[in-house]
Amino acid sequence: MNKMNHFIFALTLCLIFLPPSLLNFSLAIIFSFLFGVAIDYDHDFDLKDPWYRKRTWVQEPFGLIFIGLPLAFVLRRLDDVFLPLVLAPYVSHILLDYLCIFETFPLAPFSSFKKREGLGIFIPNSERWLKRARERKLKGINENYFFPFNLILLLAVILLKFM
Repeated sequence: MNKMNHFIFALTLCLIFLPPSLLNFSLAIIFSFLFGVAIDYDHDFDLKDPWYRKRTWVQEPFGLIFIGLPLAFVLRRLDDVFLPLVLAPYVSHILLDYLCIFETFPLAPFSSFKKREGLGIFIPNSERWLKRARERKLKGINENYFFPFNLILLLAVILLKFM
């Protein structure tokens, strides 16, 4: 999934779970970027795998358990608002990645069991992914079709919570 879809969906989920305020909206933007988008920069540390398998366990469910949950509970000691600010974007990132057709490793780092390539709904919108999907005859919907739904959902949440 692309960065914009990750960010908008993470922001939407944060706003759903937070009381409406300008401070919470600002924090939701920051945490949506951190845990909804920046988490993808772990790809830069995976030097051994090919481009289509650039994932580390940080983006898998155990990453949420070992990084997201402890961090959320530590920050929650400062203020309850941090629990959804960490968990909503982190969960949304994992969810959107699992809806894509690329391989994921739900039990990483403890097992190499994988969700095979092709299982999923969305094909990432990059030339390399579109070409790979055509060559391997993978079925799916271009992720760009998720963007309007994603944007409408965000606007609806903003209107309902802040207006």
